[in-house]
Amino acid sequence: MSAWRAVLRMARRDALRAKGRSALVVAMIALPVLGATGVDVVHRSGQLTAVERADRLMGRSDALVGAYDPGRSVEQSVFPADGVRTLPQRPGSETPEQKRAAITEPAALLGELLPKGSTLTPARTGPVAAVQTRDGLAPVDTFEADLAGDLWQGRLNLVSGRAPAAAHEAAATRAFLAGTGLRIGDRVTVRGLESTPFTLTGAVESPGELNKSELIARPGELYQQLDAAQVVAGLAPQSPGAEQAAAKKAAWLVRLPAGASLGWDQVRELNRYGYTLASRQVAAHPPADALARQEAVGAEDARERRMMTVATTAAMALLEVALLAGPAFAVGARRARRQLALLGAAGGRPGHVRAVVLGGGLVLGAAGAVLGAVVGAALVAVLRTRIEEWGGSRFGQLALRPSDLAAIAAVGMLTALLAALLPALQAGRREVLDGLTDRDPVRRSARWTPLLGLAAVLVGAALALYGAVVAPTGGMPVLAGLSTRTLSVLTGATLAELGLLLFTPLLLALLGRLARLLPVGPRLALRDAARHRSRTGPAVAAVLAAVAGAVAVGVHTAGAEAQDRASYRLEQPVGAVRITLHGDADVMPQLRTAVVQDLPDLGERADLYEAQYVFCEGCSSVVSAEGGPRYGQTVTGPTVVGDTQVLHNLLALRDRTAEEALLAGKAVVTDPSYLHDGKAVLQMQGNGMEARKVTVDAVLVDRPVGQRYAPVVVAPATIRGLGLQVVPAGAIWLPTAPVADRAEQRAAATVARLAPHSEFGVERGYRPQDSVVQVALSGFAALVVLGAAVVSTALAAADARRERVLLSAIGARPRTRRTVAGLQAGLIALLGGLLGTVSGFVPAYALLRSRVAGMTGAPAVLNPADIPWATIGLLALALPVVAGLLGALRRDDPAGWRG
Repeated sequence: MSAWRAVLRMARRDALRAKGRSALVVAMIALPVLGATGVDVVHRSGQLTAVERADRLMGRSDALVGAYDPGRSVEQSVFPADGVRTLPQRPGSETPEQKRAAITEPAALLGELLPKGSTLTPARTGPVAAVQTRDGLAPVDTFEADLAGDLWQGRLNLVSGRAPAAAHEAAATRAFLAGTGLRIGDRVTVRGLESTPFTLTGAVESPGELNKSELIARPGELYQQLDAAQVVAGLAPQSPGAEQAAAKKAAWLVRLPAGASLGWDQVRELNRYGYTLASRQVAAHPPADALARQEAVGAEDARERRMMTVATTAAMALLEVALLAGPAFAVGARRARRQLALLGAAGGRPGHVRAVVLGGGLVLGAAGAVLGAVVGAALVAVLRTRIEEWGGSRFGQLALRPSDLAAIAAVGMLTALLAALLPALQAGRREVLDGLTDRDPVRRSARWTPLLGLAAVLVGAALALYGAVVAPTGGMPVLAGLSTRTLSVLTGATLAELGLLLFTPLLLALLGRLARLLPVGPRLALRDAARHRSRTGPAVAAVLAAVAGAVAVGVHTAGAEAQDRASYRLEQPVGAVRITLHGDADVMPQLRTAVVQDLPDLGERADLYEAQYVFCEGCSSVVSAEGGPRYGQTVTGPTVVGDTQVLHNLLALRDRTAEEALLAGKAVVTDPSYLHDGKAVLQMQGNGMEARKVTVDAVLVDRPVGQRYAPVVVAPATIRGLGLQVVPAGAIWLPTAPVADRAEQRAAATVARLAPHSEFGVERGYRPQDSVVQVALSGFAALVVLGAAVVSTALAAADARRERVLLSAIGARPRTRRTVAGLQAGLIALLGGLLGTVSGFVPAYALLRSRVAGMTGAPAVLNPADIPWATIGLLALALPVVAGLLGALRRDDPAGWRG
């Protein structure tokens, strides 16, 4: 122990003696630890405890009851949001509980089933309404709640103003106020309730949905009035399906009397009646039976994919720490080679030299790990509000888990110590005479090194793809709780990155051969970089590791967004403006004129019509198109009636063959399943639900699945020729420029005024939603890559100080020395950026292939158009420019160097 105390004392004194170099080494270690700490704190803070999750679901109440499927038996997880399923049942086998639930009013039934003295507060979600804004109409969710008490605290929090207390007062979420331009004290009018506007008295927020636009009125002042207004206007026909859907939205908060409780037995009892129950008591102390039901269908695969992402990210972070710290210790060992040689000359053995270098790694690694953990946690604390707003949800609490922070710091310190192992071994093998004379012998790389690197890259990529695509799902844990899939992706990504590192000596040698074709400054920079590969290689490795992590995060984020966008189903092209009529055909000419006035530059209009079969006076049915079989039944789709402009605006299709076919009386089919032996089949119903079918010659214009907005398009003249009627159904425009939100609100107000039964909308397409962890990963990855580029090039420049002194001694001007330094820094950043970009694609692509499993319509292969080329360009091209400029502007004082 006394020997190690002496070693650590020497390491501490050496670190204090060379403060600049030590600061750079500490920074290289602290950067990845900072990033890992920040992501961990954000992730842990976003994970809600059972109590916090219960607060966001049921406020200060004891439970939340939902009418999921009264009259049937269901099974649920602890929280119904995690999984509920209706149990299969044969006709005529209803239980007494099911029969009772089917005929009993829900509130009365719950009053009998819940403990006596329980208080029920309705908590069902209201319909989407349209409210008058300063610019027109805007959609908004509705809710009824008495915010004066503490019942809703945790689910709806009052952040400014006061709770509604008088008649026709309401509160609104911050997102609603920001989107409509209204403020507290303004009056807001709900469409259909123009005679009773609401006064906004306060702003609230839902901690789990910060971007939710919602209007909250007092109980009894909104739902019944909206339902009545919609029924009177003919906007809400109460069909059996609509009544069933509305019933499933019914929910009640439950407050229990003193001494009462709701355990898992009560949850099971309510499930037998078709009701769900989220109990605060069960959430805090779930029994084993409740945990057994927690996993919903498909959760195992989803959990394995999450574990794969987390494990791969952690492995890449550890490798990044090692590759960032390695160059720092290598530079430190070379700068201290004379001091280490004196130790050997004084009788020290190679083991003593290795111990001194490892001691420096331990001291500086501990300092960097602690600094990174502290700064990372502090950064999240300072930026907490912004991170929550970017992610769209509040933290449960700022979770600074000492065990996590200590583990991250310990892993960072251990990784730094391992990174110092190679420089320690090299220092122990160095001849004492070479160290005393300050010589750094140049060793040629083995010829097999690039071949080994190529093999490692190919094997790593193949292994990662095997784990993502081929390996079985849900396998048993193999090592450290990780399955074969996870270990394959993790190992493959690491192996590919290490393989690319082995290409560095070959690339440096090739660049050195090209130096003779360049001017003096670039020639000196390239030759020096190629000659001192032991100095240039580790710096390139540091930049490679940082860029690989940033590219992996960026490509995975962009690819996941592309997959979600591909799974999103559009109803018309993005940017299309559409009016849909419901019995307002007489005002269609006015609507066309008014919409164009509110929204100029819409382009040409395409009129939409509906085909109807009139089989008696006042009796008609809508004509639909017959598709192919699906799940044992024939699929039907809408028959769109319109001219060639409909092809342009509704389908975004400009095809001469399709236009000529439409004008010739043929149907244009975009879905192959709707084409039957060269014809489109139109079906309708007559007297006594008698089915009738007619056929029309058709031409197939195959469109991608996501662009089949209308499976069959027929011209109005063709429909009339079949003895059917054509009635106006609306209009659609496809402007070249996007429609602003305020302009959309103006047009929506105009359409609502002229045709109350009509619908107006602008197709906005898929809108991505960022999570707090994704935001944290992206932000910290950018911070690490910038810091790594600056620090690694600074370390390489410090190590090359002797060469700059020689340049000065032979008469090189300061401009030449700055050019050489800048080009060396740029070369290091360029090589690291290019290799890191290639390396980052391997884990990102493998994780995306794993993520796409089970997603309908999502691309299995990453489309080049979805790759974030701008981000990659900044990392691979702009970063070297920044590093080169910083290297050239770095203060150089060769006169102060002493050999």
